[in-house]
Amino acid sequence: MKKWMYLILILIIVIPVLFFYNAFNGNPVSKLLSTSALKKHLENTYPDKEYQINEGFYNFKIGGYSYDVVQIGSEKEYEFEVTGFLIPTVSYDAIYYANLDEPLIEKWEKEASKEINKLLEKDVPELLNVDVQVEVLKGKYNAETKWSKDLKLENPMYIHIITDAAGKTKEDIVQTMKTIQKHLNDNNYTYDSVTINSNVKDKEFADKDPFGYVKYSGSFTKEKKIKLNDIEQFE
Repeated sequence: MKKWMYLILILIIVIPVLFFYNAFNGNPVSKLLSTSALKKHLENTYPDKEYQINEGFYNFKIGGYSYDVVQIGSEKEYEFEVTGFLIPTVSYDAIYYANLDEPLIEKWEKEASKEINKLLEKDVPELLNVDVQVEVLKGKYNAETKWSKDLKLENPMYIHIITDAAGKTKEDIVQTMKTIQKHLNDNNYTYDSVTINSNVKDKEFADKDPFGYVKYSGSFTKEKKIKLNDIEQFE
């Protein structure tokens, strides 16, 4: 009996220690799986290039592994992050971001924001601002290409909208979100998600922040059924 009690006591002490060690340092098995996942990602995503994966380290901030990857024949070094224990996947790929067409992205984001603003302004009179985030790789389109919702992006766009919260309740924000969702869907926009901040304008700091501070916030996807508890209220 004492032997079993002794064994249980050891387990009570050892298991938490191992748990916390793994949380901050990882373990050989997860590192092996993560390195293998990164290698496959490079082979599948960039088959025309060869890369050397330098020694990775466990990054407790992301709960996964960080790696420096060097393109063979070049001095360029890229950061990668791999997360997930049983099925690790690449969650950050610096090669991808280095190959984004930033000037074209900036142009399209302005054009798309203007287009969506025009679409919504009649039925959403409290609309203050629309920001759009899109991603497209270099060489896919020429620099003169104009924005169109039918363009093939790397990922569905993200939309951030600011509205005026003056005199609005949470119920009003739900209706506003439903109106915006319907307009986007009826006009065949493809998007990942839409975030809405309904703000209170602060006259004292209007020169520094014309949109004021957030009173209500919510988000939705294309198919989401928007409900009252989807709205967060800030005091």
